[in-house]
Amino acid sequence: MTNSIQAQATHTKASISPTSHKTKAGSHKPDIAQKSATAANSVVALATTAKPVLLQLQINQLVLSELNVRKGDAAKADDEQLYASILAHGILQNLIVEPMNAQGLYPVLGGGRRLRQLIKAVKSNKLKPTALVPVKLLTAEDVANFATELSLTENFMRANMHPVDEFHAFADMVNKGASIADVAARFGVKAKFVQQRMKLSMVAPVVLDAYKAGNVSLDIVMVFTIASVEKQVEVWELAGDRRYNENQFRNMLKEAAVSAEHYLALFVGQDEYEKAGGVVTSDLFSDEVYLDDKALLESLATAKLEIEAAKLIARGWKWADVKLVSEYDELAGFGLLDRKAGEYDAAEMALAGCLLVLKSYGEPVSIYLGLVRKDDKKALAQLQASVQVDSLHDGDVKKIEDKDASGYSAALNDDLRAQRLIIAKHALMSAPSVALDTLHFSVCASAFTDSRYGSRPLHLSVNDTTCHPKTGLLTDNKAVQLIEDIKASFNIVWAGLPTVAERFNAFCVLDVKEKEKQVAYATAMMFEASIDSSHQAVEAVISTLDVKWSNYWRPTAETFFKRVSVPILIDMAQPVMGEQWALQAATLKKKDLATQVDSLVNGERKGLDDAQKAYFDALMPAGF
Repeated sequence: MTNSIQAQATHTKASISPTSHKTKAGSHKPDIAQKSATAANSVVALATTAKPVLLQLQINQLVLSELNVRKGDAAKADDEQLYASILAHGILQNLIVEPMNAQGLYPVLGGGRRLRQLIKAVKSNKLKPTALVPVKLLTAEDVANFATELSLTENFMRANMHPVDEFHAFADMVNKGASIADVAARFGVKAKFVQQRMKLSMVAPVVLDAYKAGNVSLDIVMVFTIASVEKQVEVWELAGDRRYNENQFRNMLKEAAVSAEHYLALFVGQDEYEKAGGVVTSDLFSDEVYLDDKALLESLATAKLEIEAAKLIARGWKWADVKLVSEYDELAGFGLLDRKAGEYDAAEMALAGCLLVLKSYGEPVSIYLGLVRKDDKKALAQLQASVQVDSLHDGDVKKIEDKDASGYSAALNDDLRAQRLIIAKHALMSAPSVALDTLHFSVCASAFTDSRYGSRPLHLSVNDTTCHPKTGLLTDNKAVQLIEDIKASFNIVWAGLPTVAERFNAFCVLDVKEKEKQVAYATAMMFEASIDSSHQAVEAVISTLDVKWSNYWRPTAETFFKRVSVPILIDMAQPVMGEQWALQAATLKKKDLATQVDSLVNGERKGLDDAQKAYFDALMPAGF
């Protein structure tokens, strides 16, 4: 170190050397605050010198040179680290000073940052103004010829140690007995900075070697700190020559873990997870916390849901299933019980069940009531057939028999109801003012009327009322994708916030238009199904919407035409095909006629005029 060199000023009255003292441990520690009165008095001002010399000057003899090329301030954190280092170890590299100026001070050409921190220490009473500082005194000729070059060299010609060496150096100090807090204080950094360096030092050598060779970034190295060394090596070998990004490596390293912000973790609770023996790890570089045992977390979540499921079974439901992952078509294949005067019939409940689904956003659990499995549908139909329904509110609901006035079977009506509902939902969410009126009406109807089934258009338990056809796919209906597109356009950051209060407050400050769109979406998703005016309240809402049903879904041979009678097929096409066509069609087998009508609606339709094409473009089953 420069301040360990004894400087001889041959034309001064005394030689000057840095002072030192022994610590309790017996080691020598530089201390610029300690000096003897003799040393302090032995400093002799040198106005000029024939050649550069090393000596010690008092802090109060130094001033920043105007020739110093560093004009801007360093980062605050860098200055804080330098300040801590000076207090702990003194000046490890001498300052470069010019000959004494007219005010009797020595301008500092190299070491301005160190001088500023020394002055700060004096003002904080950490050092005395007369504390000695090692300097190199330049000649007047050097200053005249090389001042800028020397100052630039002092600031520019530096090579920082490689970060990996820094990681190991910090870890070595702590491993040798120094506390993290003490090391942090000595280097003017936070304790977390030291902890991060120690963590980085423990990354698998193969990864650190790749970093030193420039093959991976520091960000990649930081990601590897979240796993054990064994797992790091396993993932590194698995990656091979492939270039993965941070997120890909993170997923590989924590494939069996979930974030503490994951909906599973939020539902179970970190405390309950840890009580069950779950391991928690943290990422010092992103403040991410991981629950490492996903299987345990899923087990705890299932057990928590099953407690609620048992309560539902105790209320009279035949079954109650739980799911940890929500799916778009999770209700596919189920029938749905109707409520009478807002209540489920106890006998029907004994043939139906409930589904509890854990959600990744919004309310943590969705509970679907009144679901009928395929195996129970026949028994339910027999039960309902044996009951005389004479208490329904007149005008609210029209009972659909096995064969109603349309001539369609109950199964076909169910499928048409599903297709019509998804279209109506898109139309309703696309008209926020109507959706808000529908929502407000439904709430008020529940509050101020007897709320019989059919008297309000919304299912107010806030469940998704989407149903699925038994023949054909709901995804063939364009409304499905249009609804997804609308949802994707929303700002639903609020729904992912951890607490109800935070979610509510964030929702309240949404832009009015954005809020209306989201409320319209939620309202539409609760919209009840109706076909052929079976639900008067729903039909009242639909009558205010300009819905072009045929733009969304087209009936086909499989989904509709083969499932209705020959007379119905003829009646559908005859208005534009004529009497002669009807007579010929009556001679065809139902399958062949269904195929022909399908071709008129969905095929190339050669030979049809514009009026006929327009008719079939808009043709929809009765009830739409």
